[in-house]
Amino acid sequence: MTVYLDWAATALPDGDIYREAADRGLENWGNPSARHGRGFSAREALEEDRRRCAERLNCPAETLYFTSGGTESNNIVLLSRLADRTPGRIIISSLEHPSLSGPAELLKKQGADLKILRPDGRGRIDPEKLEKQLDRNTRLVSVMAVHNETGALQPLGEIVRRVREFEKREGGRRVHIHSDMVQAPGKIPVDLTGLDLDSASFSAHKIRGPKGAGLLYLRLRKELSVLYRGGGQERGMRPGTESLLNSRAMALSLEKWADPSPSPAAELLLKELSRLGGIRFNPPARLTEPELFAPEIINFSLPPLPGEVLQRILSEKGIYISTGSACSSNKKSHTEGLKSMGIDDKTAHSSVRVSLGPATTEEEIGLFLEALREIGKDYVFQG
Repeated sequence: MTVYLDWAATALPDGDIYREAADRGLENWGNPSARHGRGFSAREALEEDRRRCAERLNCPAETLYFTSGGTESNNIVLLSRLADRTPGRIIISSLEHPSLSGPAELLKKQGADLKILRPDGRGRIDPEKLEKQLDRNTRLVSVMAVHNETGALQPLGEIVRRVREFEKREGGRRVHIHSDMVQAPGKIPVDLTGLDLDSASFSAHKIRGPKGAGLLYLRLRKELSVLYRGGGQERGMRPGTESLLNSRAMALSLEKWADPSPSPAAELLLKELSRLGGIRFNPPARLTEPELFAPEIINFSLPPLPGEVLQRILSEKGIYISTGSACSSNKKSHTEGLKSMGIDDKTAHSSVRVSLGPATTEEEIGLFLEALREIGKDYVFQG
């Protein structure tokens, strides 16, 4: 039996979503920009998908743009600053996905004043510390909603509130607030209008849809000077012929899987892991303050066993976990976020991430725990 516990990397596909999206793409095969019957029907279907996504995320349909996923959406927002003659200050967290931290570093090379905030020992960005970094030159603030490696829930609402209050004190809105919300649907309620963000990124494959389908939420189109050039699709935000298959898949994924729901398997996993000697939760607050974390993502270490070794042994048994973000391809990058929380090198390099989804069963958790106990007995608890 295969046990898949790497949902934060990509979710187990929902076959019904794939099939319905494929049928919709075949039915509406015309180019949505074409000025004839086939084009008009494709355009109508595309806008229907946009409206369905907007209803699920609680935002106006015209604020949503279809993209290829979270990476492209993050890059569109960040790299638009390259067109600004005065890039100013950019504030991000040390927890960000490479698709956001990478463009931020590029902006730094082009003259931006990049400030990277470290989280506290619970893995959360302190809104007060962020507020102290705001100045008259601040152009953009970006903090992800749910940390993809530890599941730490960021106080996004409080961060937005403090930035907006700063803007009022400075005489008007001028700071763009972005959030990578790729891990949010299915784990926390998503209300874009209520959050008062300027932009946010989403990806279908994190909620059981196909890879290559994503969304960019952008409250005001005029705020970004897009570097892409092409045929003007997606109101010039993301040129390129739209995929009706992907737009329908995005809508279906949000409608079917975006609502958070209780996870007995996640509760069982945390409870049983806490009973195993030698386990270190990353960060420790994962056990003492579970309400500050998404239940579906648990990061822990079993020192001195390296995380890569534990991952390999489990993989040979048909149990799939990860050592961190699937987009972090080397040891340094996958431990960077943990170290920024104050976790020591040895514990960080021993870390693994176990992530669950709505299809994860308690039986699968039992098989994982049984294998983990055996491995711990062989590699950790000797002598």
